[in-house]
Amino acid sequence: MAQYMYYINYQDYEADLCALEMRLLFNRAIETKAFFSDRRINESLSPYFKSRLEILQVATTFEDLIQMINKKKYSVEAFKVQYVPAVKSDPEDKDRKTITKCVGYAIEGLASFHNPEIIYGVTCYGGKWYFGILVYNTMLWKKHQSKPHSYSSSLGINTAKAILNVAAQGDLTKKIIDPCCGVGTVLLEGHYSGYDITGCEINYKVAIKARENLKYYGYQGQVIRRDIKDINEAYDVAVVDLPYGNFCKSDEAHMLDIIRNAARISKRQVLISSIDLTEKIYKEGLVIVDRSVAYKNKSKKFARYVWVCEG
Repeated sequence: MAQYMYYINYQDYEADLCALEMRLLFNRAIETKAFFSDRRINESLSPYFKSRLEILQVATTFEDLIQMINKKKYSVEAFKVQYVPAVKSDPEDKDRKTITKCVGYAIEGLASFHNPEIIYGVTCYGGKWYFGILVYNTMLWKKHQSKPHSYSSSLGINTAKAILNVAAQGDLTKKIIDPCCGVGTVLLEGHYSGYDITGCEINYKVAIKARENLKYYGYQGQVIRRDIKDINEAYDVAVVDLPYGNFCKSDEAHMLDIIRNAARISKRQVLISSIDLTEKIYKEGLVIVDRSVAYKNKSKKFARYVWVCEG
């Protein structure tokens, strides 16, 4: 039986990027906003995680679930019980007060609505009842929206956070390089999540701003001032947000040079661009293992293409 039940949420324009992130985190397609997995992932790792339920009991009826909880004699000094709707129109949600009260009476200890030591979750999904420990995405990473230095061309923090998880697949031991880090949007999300990530920026003034952004939040990250062609260290994955604008041939040639060097220093590359470089990536000999389109907002007027490559 799966040990965890995840709940995700996203704006319609983020659906494609969220789907890519979930595929890479769970190694399978996720087609619903509530799903099961035996993989435990930090509830605040993805910008699209809403909560995670660690399943303790499963029953075919609510009465059986209460009996199981009574039998286990869960004892907590201060706890809270919440009903978690697994689908948009959950028929049981209208009775959530009765449901949570019955579960609360089956737990030994004192209920605490304002400062609980633990939150227990209960839900009905797919004809079964589930009870477990419920944790929510803290959303503390949203503080990065107020970083001292930012550019309008920078990735949004949701996009940056999701792309990091696409790159490392939730593996905090992987060595990541952001060779065109700019003011450090990706670096901030990487350090918050605990990834081993290094930034590199050719522009001296921009590199200073990236370091100041990291310092502002107390992160001890490294930002190297160097051209990507001069990087000789080896990395597990490179996250490359390619420059964009109204490209001329020399600009495109420069981007392809960046792609070649990213492939030279890393086993896997996550490439981001505002123009479709699919054919050119293939011509460089890279294998595209997955891809997505990340929109900036609901208007969908500005998009970034995302490719996960190896080669």
